[in-house]
Amino acid sequence: MESSTFWFGIVPVIAFVLLESFAGKRMAIVIALVLACAELVFSLAVYGAIDELTILAFVIVFIAGAISVKTGNDLYFKLQPALVSVATAAAFFIYYYLLDRPLLTFMMHKYLPSMLAQLPADRQTLFEGTMRVLSRDLIFWFLLHAAATAYAAMRLSKWWWFAIRVPGLYLMLFLATFIAVRGVIPA
Repeated sequence: MESSTFWFGIVPVIAFVLLESFAGKRMAIVIALVLACAELVFSLAVYGAIDELTILAFVIVFIAGAISVKTGNDLYFKLQPALVSVATAAAFFIYYYLLDRPLLTFMMHKYLPSMLAQLPADRQTLFEGTMRVLSRDLIFWFLLHAAATAYAAMRLSKWWWFAIRVPGLYLMLFLATFIAVRGVIPA
């Protein structure tokens, strides 16, 4: 994984949390929105395209941020990760159950065909099986993350919100992957 992929979506959140402490909520949100735009341009420049889910997430971030700036209430900005998680869960649901094309399997074939071709057949089958299970399970995990992030946005401090929003997301993804792999790999 490239380090730029790891940091994508996190930089605006880190900027918001740090700047809000001394520059005020409005300025912190505006700078976070500018950084979100910069990330979108960066993604377009590096990868040559932007997928629909990234565009939807950006639109949600931008609308929530704009409402927060207009109202002077950062709650809308803090709720946007929950909305993005719900949208992500919906995308996984649609691809898995309605289109019968698990999203991670679809993305794997679209973005990593050369890597798949290098794997032995048994490893390729195992990898595809894991992506299929993970595509199904992430529906639940993203809804759980949405609920936790929304709760933190409404009831907890900005630092707890940040902890659930960023490290909590990566911990959730690690746990979901660990469980999916354990369910697919024979004992």
